[in-house]
Order: sequence, then structure tokens, then C-alpha cells
Amino acid sequence: MNWYVFEWNLFTLMGISFIFAIILTAFCRWLGHKLGMLDQPRERRVHSKPQPFSGGLAIFASFCFSLLLMGGFSFPYLIPILSGSFLIFLLGLFDDQYDLSAGFKLVIQILICTLTTCSGVRISYLTNPFGNMVTLGWASYPLTICWLLVTINMINLIDGLDGLAAGISAIAGGCLLVIGMGLGQSAAVFLCAILIGVLLGFLPYNFYPARIFMGNSGAYFLGYILGVISVMGALKLPTVLALAIPVFAMGIPFLDTLWAIWRRWRNDQPIMVGDSYHIHHLLLISGRGTRKTVLLLYGMSLISGLASIFLSRVTVLLGTLILLIAFILVFFCLRGLGDMQSAAQEREKEQNRNKKEHGRKIVLY
Repeated sequence: MNWYVFEWNLFTLMGISFIFAIILTAFCRWLGHKLGMLDQPRERRVHSKPQPFSGGLAIFASFCFSLLLMGGFSFPYLIPILSGSFLIFLLGLFDDQYDLSAGFKLVIQILICTLTTCSGVRISYLTNPFGNMVTLGWASYPLTICWLLVTINMINLIDGLDGLAAGISAIAGGCLLVIGMGLGQSAAVFLCAILIGVLLGFLPYNFYPARIFMGNSGAYFLGYILGVISVMGALKLPTVLALAIPVFAMGIPFLDTLWAIWRRWRNDQPIMVGDSYHIHHLLLISGRGTRKTVLLLYGMSLISGLASIFLSRVTVLLGTLILLIAFILVFFCLRGLGDMQSAAQEREKEQNRNKKEHGRKIVLY
């Protein structure tokens, strides 16, 4: 396995971006307190005191500085990557500050993804089961836009506990790096190495108990860059299973997104309206605690990511069998999550009844 890409050792890439992230995260934490960029405790939040949400700036800046320093201005698709990253980061920053409407955010996300796709970062072809490459033509544009939209929002959905989104994104980046190395996709491997270093430098500040949050700005950026990396790397795999491989690499965020859509559709609720029944919320309610919940989801993400690496190296027949097994597992996961949601709702009703009863006793007293 070649540990060099563009004349850089992968561990050197990770190390330099790690140092950038350590320094910039400390600075952005101070800046967040100074400018009052604080995430206040409220409904659907699990933290009990205000924390700066300026971590997204540290992640974005560390990544861009590292890319410019080590990739240079000749890096493939540098302008589309940086411009799209800046715009999606800016959207998240405004969302953190002003709580933008879901419809407005979706429109802006579509525009940003369209800009990136039209700049050349897109899924140009797929492989059919008979071994011939199928050029997508105009269909490559909506397919890539939809893919980027999904990855942007699924990382944002999973960002609910200290260190969760950052750790899962680092695991996904590591899996995409291994897949990219097998494919010889140098640009994707280069981006993965930088992303892993940045997230490892950010996590000491973000893991429970977090001293800084990434906010929507960081979550949107991570989803965007993981989507771009998979388009430049794993989705170019010459197999009919190519679309499934990055889905496995980011398995837990995809499962959580699927679960969110399914439960809201089942309950006749708007899909874009948030709630407190994501996978991490349900595990937390079940009594596992923040640290154990995050580590459990790390482990599940690692298993799913290893499956993506395995899937990238098997025959179509074996890969199809793995996909069928995965569909069955997803079905049972959704059923189990439904049971956990019902139990959580019953627990909430019981707590509300106890609060009302306690209130009546105080009034009578």
C-alpha cells in the first residue's frame, strides 16, 4: 500500500492539519466567548450551560489552510471545493446565529451543490451488472446534487452529542481513505488525510464534556466535504456496488437520516421539522449516558465502515448478498428504534404526569 500521495506522506498530512486544528480550535473557543457566539441550553439540547458554537470555524479554517499549504493552487478542483466549502460554512454560521427556516436553507444548499456539480465535481458514470460503463450525461447533475444534499444534512442530523459528529466523520474519512488508496484516487486520499488530522485535532476540545461545539457551520461543512470526497473517490469504483460503498462508510448517519424520515412520515409530521428521537437521543434516554452512547455509535460506525472497505473488494455476487443482509438488518433496526421511541414517549408521559401531580401537591400545601 502506497503511503505517499502528491509527494506527501499521509501521516505528515494528518500531522500538519492536526496541529492547525489544535491551535485554531483553542483560538476559536476564545473568540466564541469573546463575541458571544454561545449555544444556549434549550429544548432538544443536552448541554446544561452555554458553550461557544465557533468550532465550525476552526474545522473549516484548519482544513482550508492545510489544503492550500500542502495541496497548492494546482490541486484538482481546488476552486470548486474551497468556494463550496466557504458557502456551506457561511450558511451554517448564519443558521447558528439566526436560526434560518428549513425551506430557505434547503434552497441555498441546492444552489451550492449545483455550483459544485457544474464546476466538474460530479458522478459522471456508473457500472452496470454486465461490466460496461454507463455514462450518465445530464443525469449526473441531479444525482450528484442529491448526493451532496443528503451528506450535508445527515451529518447535521447526527450532531446531537459531544464529539459524535466529529468522531463519526473521522471514521468515515478513514474508511474512504483506505478505499481511495485501493482505487488510486490521489485527490480523494489527500482530502481524507487532511480531514482526519483536522478532526483528531478538534476532538480533544469537543469530546464529552465538550468545551466547544462545531455548530451547524461545522456539521454542514463536514457533510459537504465527505460528499465531495466520495464523489472524487469511492463513487468512481468500477462496480455496480459503487453507490452502496460510501453509504456503508457513513452508515450510522445514513441510518439515522432514514429513521428520521420514516418516523416523521409514519407520524404525519413534516420531514424538515426537528424532534428528540434520533438514534443518539434514544440511546441517551435509555440510560447509557453521553460518553457510552457516543462510544457505542463510534463502534457501530467502525463496523459499518469496515464493511464498506470489504464491499469495495468483493465480487458483485457476494456484494449483492451483503446488501440484501444489510437491508434486512436495517428493517430490524427501524423496528427496534420504533420500540425505543414508544418506550421513550411513555417515559415522557409518566414524567409529565409526575410533574403535574407534584404541582398539585405544592398548590394544596
